[in-house]
Amino acid sequence: MQILQNEKLWQEGKYKLYQIRLSDIVRVYIEGRFHINAMEQTTDETMRSFRAVKLDEELRFKLKQLLILSDMVKFAKEQPLPAENEKSMEDALAFVKATAVLFTDVEGKEAQP
Repeated sequence: MQILQNEKLWQEGKYKLYQIRLSDIVRVYIEGRFHINAMEQTTDETMRSFRAVKLDEELRFKLKQLLILSDMVKFAKEQPLPAENEKSMEDALAFVKATAVLFTDVEGKEAQP
């Protein structure tokens, strides 16, 4: 996601490309982390798949808002405000950070993946 942030796509008016890439990053993460076929599902289907996953309601809400905004930009030609683009990135980062699996190194210390 850092690469996407550094590209400054939405700041250059490339809202659709930014939202598509951000949504794809999150969906690929969901597939790998939760084994949910998010790349092939609609937002509603993806969110229904999360019913069986223990997930904080605020995170669930932020994920849904992120995916809905992406859908609106991709399919309804919505032009998000700068604050909405920034919030989407913040929410994506928060979701990944909160749900990432911690690994334990050989000395028994937790380490981020």
